[in-house]
Amino acid sequence: MRYPAEQKAETHEKILSIAARSFREQGADANGIGEVMKKLGLTKGGFYRHFESKGDLYAKAVARAFEEAGDRLVALAEAAPEGQGLRAIIEFYLSMEHLTQLGSGCPMAALAPEIARQPLGIGKRINESIKRYRDRLLPYIPGHNTEEKIGRFFVLLPGMAGALATARALVDRQARERVLAAARSFYLKTFAEESSS
Repeated sequence: MRYPAEQKAETHEKILSIAARSFREQGADANGIGEVMKKLGLTKGGFYRHFESKGDLYAKAVARAFEEAGDRLVALAEAAPEGQGLRAIIEFYLSMEHLTQLGSGCPMAALAPEIARQPLGIGKRINESIKRYRDRLLPYIPGHNTEEKIGRFFVLLPGMAGALATARALVDRQARERVLAAARSFYLKTFAEESSS
């Protein structure tokens, strides 16, 4: 049975959306092709009309996750008072709200070790997604030139992702809050005060 192009594009988008959320919540290993398709009420066989392989879906779903995370952080920065964009990003990123939103949160915090284990071709595609994410956030990172901003991005965002991942690993809510508060205080003092001055 052939589907109209519009319906195929719509189904493709739904698969990507579900996979981007599922991979962040449970990782790719727990979410095989069959599991993702089942969540949409589709057959595993229909998957190959939309993606070349599970790796292709993974790369595209992670790209979608970085795009969604970038949209959210840029929107927060743009809504903040002038000069406070980075402060808004840090405060949200290291919040209990973000911690509990695993499926819609930053893919770096949820998937970094898994991304590192992907085959080279998939890893390269994901690296392009990370670069696009980085480039969207660079306007909010302090620095005298692009090279300095890029260096600081790779200290700030992965550092916050590590703090968030660590807090998620703790069972005690107060311990989680302490980790987030300590990291938030450090990153605000180290990065946001410079960007607003």
